[in-house]
Amino acid sequence: MNKSLKLGILLKDATIHKVQFDKEWFFHLKDVAGYLGEDLSEVEFIHLPFTIDEEVIEAKCATLEDIERGRKVI
Repeated sequence: MNKSLKLGILLKDATIHKVQFDKEWFFHLKDVAGYLGEDLSEVEFIHLPFTIDEEVIEAKCATLEDIERGRKVI
């Protein structure tokens, strides 16, 4: 767990897809895993629609709190 996660940094990073749903920010787990260089398979997630390259896909997403909790499990 080398990199720490900050909401402001994740929101500004254009390489991490994100969506606000029910007043909370959800982040595309694949993007965050690449940013951190970590396996995030233990993170609890939900499926949310994302528009990536003009294509709508269902993606695994999690809140910052869910990601942090999942990282500590390992």
